[in-house]
This record gives sequence, C-alpha cells and structure tokens, in this order.
Amino acid sequence: MSEPQDNSAVNSEPSSASLISSNSALNTRTNTAGSNNDEFMETEELDDGDLALPGGREGTAAGGGSALGAPASSMSARASAFRLLEQYFEADMLTLDQLQFLKEKYAKLHSCVLETYKHEKQLLKDAKALNRDLLGEKIQVEKQAIRKAEEVAAFTSVEREKERALKELAEGVDRDAVLTFEITELQKECADLVAEKEAILNAHAQLIEPEVRQLTTEITGLSDEIHRVDSELAKDQQRKKEYLARLDFLRQENARLEQTGAVEQKRLHQLQGDPERMQKQADVVARAVANLERESSRDRTHATELQAVVDTTTSKLHDADEVQRELNQKLDVHRETIDQRQRDVDHVTLHLREEQNVNAMRLGEKARLEMRAKALDLAARRENDRCSKAQKDYDRLKRELKKQIFLYDGSKALLPNLRAQVVDAQHQLSGLRSENRDQAQRQLEVKEQVDLLIARFLKQEDGEKAQSADLEVLSTRVAELETEVAQWLVEENKQKKLVAMLTAQRELKAREATSALNAERQTQQELKTKELVIFDLAKKWNETTNHLREFSALYDVVKNERNKYVNLIQASTQALAEMKEKIKILHNEVEVLRNESLAKDKALVKEKLAHSTAQCSRDSLRLDTNKSHDAYRTKQEQVEQQIVEIDKLNGIITHTEKELLRLKKKYELAVDARNATGVQLIDRNDELCILYEKSNLQEQALSAGETGLARKEQEIRVLKIQLTDLHRQLENARRQLPHLPQLAQRILAFQEELKQEKDVTELLCRDLETPKNNDRWRALGGEDADEEQLAAKLSYLEERYHHKKEQLLEKELVLEEVTSLSNKLRTQASARRGETLELAKRVNDFQGRIKDTTRRMMAVVSELSMYQATAMKLQQEKHDAHADVEECQKRSLAGYAPSAFCEQQLVRLQTQKLYNSELKAAKEQARAAAIHAANFPTQLTYTTAEARPNAYIPEDLGIPKPYGKQAPFKPTQQGTTMRHIRVPQKRDIEI
Repeated sequence: MSEPQDNSAVNSEPSSASLISSNSALNTRTNTAGSNNDEFMETEELDDGDLALPGGREGTAAGGGSALGAPASSMSARASAFRLLEQYFEADMLTLDQLQFLKEKYAKLHSCVLETYKHEKQLLKDAKALNRDLLGEKIQVEKQAIRKAEEVAAFTSVEREKERALKELAEGVDRDAVLTFEITELQKECADLVAEKEAILNAHAQLIEPEVRQLTTEITGLSDEIHRVDSELAKDQQRKKEYLARLDFLRQENARLEQTGAVEQKRLHQLQGDPERMQKQADVVARAVANLERESSRDRTHATELQAVVDTTTSKLHDADEVQRELNQKLDVHRETIDQRQRDVDHVTLHLREEQNVNAMRLGEKARLEMRAKALDLAARRENDRCSKAQKDYDRLKRELKKQIFLYDGSKALLPNLRAQVVDAQHQLSGLRSENRDQAQRQLEVKEQVDLLIARFLKQEDGEKAQSADLEVLSTRVAELETEVAQWLVEENKQKKLVAMLTAQRELKAREATSALNAERQTQQELKTKELVIFDLAKKWNETTNHLREFSALYDVVKNERNKYVNLIQASTQALAEMKEKIKILHNEVEVLRNESLAKDKALVKEKLAHSTAQCSRDSLRLDTNKSHDAYRTKQEQVEQQIVEIDKLNGIITHTEKELLRLKKKYELAVDARNATGVQLIDRNDELCILYEKSNLQEQALSAGETGLARKEQEIRVLKIQLTDLHRQLENARRQLPHLPQLAQRILAFQEELKQEKDVTELLCRDLETPKNNDRWRALGGEDADEEQLAAKLSYLEERYHHKKEQLLEKELVLEEVTSLSNKLRTQASARRGETLELAKRVNDFQGRIKDTTRRMMAVVSELSMYQATAMKLQQEKHDAHADVEECQKRSLAGYAPSAFCEQQLVRLQTQKLYNSELKAAKEQARAAAIHAANFPTQLTYTTAEARPNAYIPEDLGIPKPYGKQAPFKPTQQGTTMRHIRVPQKRDIEI
C-alpha cells in the first residue's frame, strides 16, 4: 500500500501528483465497490456477532487515507467517502450532479445494507428461539407420554395385585373355617394324650426311683474313694519326684566331689614337696568322700523304700480300677433300662408334639391370613389414593400440553410472514449484486482512463523536477501525519483493551451473581424436596408403628396359644413349604421387574433420542456461538479453567477435610488405644519393677558371690606368691644348711599355731550348727493371740462360710430357673422361625419397594438437575450473545467496526484486493508494452525479455520498477477455516 505514495512523492507537477493520487484512490474505490459481493458472501460465513462492514465504508476510508494521508481513525466511513467524492469534484473528475447522485446513492446503499444485515440477524435470532421452543415442547410431550405409560402400567399392576389379594382372601376364609374345626378336634386329642403321658410318667417314676437312688449312693461312694486314692497317688508321685530329684542332685554332687577328689589327687602328686600338709588335706578329702558315700547309700536306701511304696500304691490303684469297672458295668445295665423306658416316653411325647405343632401351624396360618388381609386392604387404599393423584397430574399435564400446542400453532402461523421477509431480503441482495457488477464495469473503464493518464505522465516527465521540492515538503507532512495517526491508533488500542477488560469484569460479576441466585434457588428446591421426603417418612413411620402394635398384639395371642416344642421333621416340612412360597413370590417379582425393565428400556430409547436431538441442537448453537465469540472465548476459557481449578482445589480441600476428620477419628482411637496400652504398660512396669527388684537382689547375691570368688582368687594368687616365696626360701634354706635347726623350730611353731586355729574353727562351726545355741537365732516381734481371740475369729469365719454357702445355694436355684427359662425361650424361638421368616420376607419386600422408589426419585432428580444445568448454560450463552450483539450494534452505529476481529478481517480483505488490483494493472501494462513492442519493432535493442514501459527512464529516478509475472513472494492470509482454529497458548504449570 506504500507504492502509490512513493509514486506521488516523486512527481514534479502538482496537477500530475494529484491526478495520480486521485487515480490510485479511484482504483481503490472501484476495487472495493467491485468486491462488495465477495465481502458480503464472506460475511455470511462469519459468525452472527462478527458481521463485516459494507464494502464502501472501511475500504474508502483506507483508500482515502493512503491517497491524502489523513488519519483514518478520526473520521467515519461516510465522511471519508463524501470527502473523496468532493476531491474528485475539485479535480474536475465529477460534475456537481454526479457528485450529488453518488452521495445519495452511497447513502441509500449503505442504509440498505445495514437494514439487510439487521433484518437477517433478527431473523436468525427468531429462528433459533423458535427452534429452542419447539425442542422444549417436544421434550415435554415425550416426558408426558413416558409418565402416562408408567402410570398406566403401575395402575394395571395394582389392579392385578388387588385381584390376586381378593382371591387369596377368599381362599384364606375357607381355609380358616376348615382349620378351626380341625383345631377343635386336635385340642381334644391333645388333652387325652397329655393325660396318658402323665399316667405313664408317674408309673415309670415309681418303678425306677428306688434303683436310681441306690445306684446314686453307690456311685457317690465310689467317686469319693476314687478321689481319695487319686489324691494319695498324686502325693506319693510328688514325693517320689522330690526324692528322685534329690537323688539326682546327690549323684551330681558325688560326681563333682569325685572330680574334685581326682583333682586333689593330682595336686597331691604335684605337691609331694610338702608331705605332711598334703597328707592332712588328703585325709580331709577322704573324710568328705566317705561322708558323701554314706549320704549316697542312705539316699539309695530311701529311694528303694519309696519305690516299694509306689509299687504298693500302684497295686491298690489297680484294685480300685477293677472295682470301678464292675460298678460301671452295673451302672451301664441300669442306664440301658432307663434309656429304654425313656425312649418309650419320648415316643409318646413325639406324637404329642406333632399334634401340638399341627395345631400351632394352623393358628399361625390363621393369624398370617388375617394380617395379609389387613395389609391388602391398606395397600388397596394406598393405591386408590395414588391413582387419584396420578389422574389429577395427568389432567394438569394435559391442560399444559394444550397450551403449548396453542403456542406452537401461533409460532407456526408466523413462519410464512418471516419467509416472505427473507424472500424480499434475497431480492434486495440480488439487486445490490447487479449494481456491484455495474460498478465493476465502470471500474474497468476508469482503469483504461488511468492507463491513458499514465502515458501522459510519462510524456511529461521532463517537467517533474520543478515540483520535487514541493512534493518533498508534502511527503514530510504526510509522514508526520502518519506518525500522529499511529500514536492515536496505539492510544485507541489501549482504550479498547481497557474497555474489554472492564466488560469482562462486569460479565464475570454478573455470572457470579447469576450463579449465586441459581444456587439459592436450587437449595430452596432441595429444601422443599427434603421436607416432602421427611413428611412421607413420618407418615410411613406412623403406619409402621401401627402395624408393629398390631403385630405385637397378634404375637402375644399366638405366643399364648402355641406349645413349647416343635418336631424337627415337621419343621423341615414347614421350611420346605415356605421356600416354595418364597420361590413363587420371587418368580412373580422377577416378572414384574422384567415388565418394568422393558418399560424403562423404551423410556431410555426415547430419552436417548431426545438427548441426541438436544445434542444436535446444542452443537449447532455452540457452532454459532463459537463463530461469534472467538476472541472472547479465549479469555472465557481462561476464566472457566480457573473456575475448574478452583473447583478441583475445593474438591481437594473437601477430600483433605474428610481425610483430616478420618485421621482425627483414627487419632482418637489411637489415643484410646494408647491410654489402654499405657494402663497395661503401667501394670507391666509394676511387674517389671518387681522383677527388677528380684533381679537386683539376685544380682546383689551374684555380685557378692563374684566378690567372694574374686577375694578367694586374690587369696589363691597371694598363696601362690607365698608358695613361690616358700620355694625360694626352701632353696635358700637348702643353700644355707647350717641354719636348718632354726627353721625346723619355726616350722613346728607354725604347725602349732595352725592346729590352734583349726581347733578354733571347729569350735565356731559346732556353735554355728548347734540349734540349741541362743546366739545363732533372733526372736520375732509381736504377740500370739489367746484362746478367746482364736475362738471369736473361728466363729466369725464359720459365719462367713455359712453365709457364702447360702449365697451359693441361692445362685444355684437362680441358675436352675434361668436354665429352664432359657430352654423355654429356645424352644419358642425355634417354633417361631416360620413367622419370623414370613415377617422378614415382608420387610425385605418393603425395603425393595422403598429402594425402587428412592432410585426412581433420584433418577428424576438427576434428570431435572441435568436439564436445569443445560438451561442455565444456554441462558448464559444467550445472554453473552445478546451482549456481544448489542456491543456490535453500538459500534456500528458509532461508525466503527462491530469488533476488532471484523476490522482486521476487513483490512485484510481490502489489502488483498488492492494487491490483486495492482497486480492486474501491472499485468495489463506489461501486455500493453508487448503490444506496443509488436507494433513498433524499430528499437535499438532486441531481447527476449518483456519490454518495460519505463525502460528509457534514467536509473537515478526513484520510480518503482515492475516485476512482470514473477512478483515477490508474500505469504497469503489465513482462510476462513483457519480463522476459527485457536492457536495453542503455553500456560505456566503451577504446582
């Protein structure tokens, strides 16, 4: 776009410069007018919010800006076009009538295009709104159909249940009459059997009681004898173990002493240098060995005596076993007799139990049928209430459906008018396209005039140098103005960014307020739902309480009428019958569930179809919305991503709080466990302290022993040292034989002292070992109780013993009563298993129905929440689209582009068209030069290259040179498909 400016800057004459600039502007104007049709077709591909301007507004503004250097952002497109026409009028290119005609025509075309765009936009909005309303009505109609089908199926199933219940009631009444008669007969038989049983039991008791009493006394005596013999045998065995342990200890001590004697013998052989001392030590050892041998022989004798006692005790035990075996044989014979008679009694009791069981079964059947009849009446009343409520809902929905059909007919009646308006708009569009083609034809004519003017300009090249100074001044002024324009453009971009940011903040706050209101509304709806659920549950609780009272009364009646025992065979038969009934009920339930599953599958298919239709509608709406909000969606996605991250963080916080609560509970459990462990640890610590005290005492004893051993070892070491000194002295004495008599006297003196010390040692040992020595024992403190105190204490202990014995007897009596009661309760529980099973079956049935109803309610709530979320999202998108459309309308009315993206696209299209027109002009010039060269072959130079129209122009002139067919490479703009592809943006990863 700068080449026409360079051309105008180099020209020398003012008229030629203004002529060339006017021609360039005219080319731009005609190219823009000729491409109106293409621009309009491309704007149809754009989004609803990105509507392009008409071809004559921004294009003329751009053209005028490049020709005259005026700032395009400071004037509107209309003013730019009018100013350009006035410039053409001043350049004598247009007359006054043409000028007025062109202004009126431009204004008319501009207003027509704007009206067309507005009308088309309004039609698109109306069509989308109608489609949404139609889709919503379809969804409502399908929902109503599904609900009606479900209600009809439920009503049919209830009718079927009612008929079956009535049949069962009639059968139960007949069966009740039969069972009543049978019960009367069985009660008479039961009374006869009970009397016969009591007579048999009394006869058996009179025959068996004396023999049982005698056998019991004999068994008691023999048991006491066996216990006494066992206790004596245990004592003898314990005594034998003690003696054997003492014998082993003595044997070990004997072996140790023998080893010690062997060691001493060795030392005796080694120390023969001191014969007298060694002989005395050998005597001592011999005496010790003799004493140990005597003790060993004494222990052997005692062990032999103990073995004889053990043999005697064993023989007595064997005799006692023989006696016990004979008594056991007699006891077995008596037990077999008792068992035979007991079997007879059990046989009679068995018949009695069978009859009682049959009677109890019939009473239970009667009570069960009465309960079932009451339950069926209650269920029938409940189903009638439900059917009436469903009929009311059905009538209400039918009225709403009629209203919606009436609205749909009204919308359908408006469609022909809208279609007629669309046809009128299409006719206007075809008229505008024909005018565009006329303008293109005029553009070609103007291009031919431009070529002629260029030829004139080339002929008048010699006069251009005189005007170069003026053109340089004008070019500097143009550069300054362009600089100012660039500054204003930068300021405008800043203000636009600020406005966009404020708009985004406003929309964000509005969305937050809408979200808060929706959350409040949803919370209120949930609160109402919970209140209804609580009311229903309270009602069910009251009904269940009433049933429980009735069941309690019936249970008390049946409990009083039933007997205590149930035969196992009859119980098995009853369980089999109950299992068959349960299987039959399960088959019926499976059939009902299968029917419900088929109905649910059909409803699911319809819902999937509606969901796919909604998805198609949603996809079309999203496509339209994405096309109109490309630049806006980038920021919106960032906001949504941040919201999602906030939700994720909230989820993480919630999970962390739950984990914290779980850890808190775990910590509390750990604290409790720690406290329990602490208590145990304190107990263990006390035990450990006791063990430590014992260990310290043992360690003290051990340390004392080790100290004594160390002292003895030190003494032994000192004695060894003294022995070596003695050996050394002996050697010295041997060397000093003259002093031997003196040394012999000293030895005799030492031996006398040793004898005296031994006597003293024996005296001390004898005093220590004598029990009669008063110095070796110490009297204990305290006083002994006298006979009165001991008698009082004895009487107190006897009273306490009798009191404890009475308490023991009372507890035994209580234990017997509790045992009899527990046996009765056990038999009653085994007898009531059938009714418990029936009650559990009904409870399971009720729980299944409650779960089914809860599941259906949850499904309906989830569907409602899904539709509500979809409606909220579509409402938000609609609100955003309306805001963008209003913004675009305001900008269009102010004379600006609807949006920055539209302005960029328009500039790109105009630049592309200008470049195409220049390229086309260059090609035509080259073609004209070729024709000229063919017509005038008398040139000085012959070449195969294309002749340039300015080949004779000097090189120092700044006229641009054409490139011919090989134009420089420039990357093309992105197409319509690539404009809707977002460029991936790098986001920082926050950890």
